[in-house]
Amino acid sequence: MPTIGTGDRRRTRSASRARRVVALLLVSVMSAALPAAAKAQMLTGAAAQKSAQADVFIAYENALIDGGLDAAAKHAAPSKVKENEEMLKAFGALGFEQMRAEKKKARLAPEERRRQIRKVEVKGDYAYLEAESERKGVLDVAGFERTAAGWKVAPVRR
Repeated sequence: MPTIGTGDRRRTRSASRARRVVALLLVSVMSAALPAAAKAQMLTGAAAQKSAQADVFIAYENALIDGGLDAAAKHAAPSKVKENEEMLKAFGALGFEQMRAEKKKARLAPEERRRQIRKVEVKGDYAYLEAESERKGVLDVAGFERTAAGWKVAPVRR
C-alpha cells in the first residue's frame, strides 16, 4: 500500500480547505439571492415595542381617534385608506363616530400603549403586529407595508 508523504497531506488539506471556502461562498451567495419575503424577522418584547412599526401603529391609532380618517391616512398605505373608506360606507358615519368615542375613552397614554405591543413579524416589505387590547384576552392586530415614505399601516394579511 502506498504511503502518503507530507507534501501530499498538505495538498489534501489545502484542497479540502478550498472546497470548504467555495461551499461557504456558495451558501452566502445563495442566501443573499433569496427574495426578501423568504427572510422573516420576529421581534418580541422591547425590540417590538421600539420598532418602526410600533411607532406607526401608535401614531395611526391616535390620529384616527383625534382626527378621523383624513388624519389617519397620513400613516396608512393606500390599500388601508381604501379599506377604511369601505368600512365607513358599511357602518356609516354614526357607527364610525361611536367607535372613535369608545376608543377615546379607553385610550392609553402612548408609552402605556407601547408596552402592550407583544410582537412584530417582518417579512420583506410586509409586517404584522400584535398588541394587547383594552378587552381582556383580545389581541389588536395590524398589518404594515413598506413604502417609499417608510412603514405604513396596511390591511392585515396572514
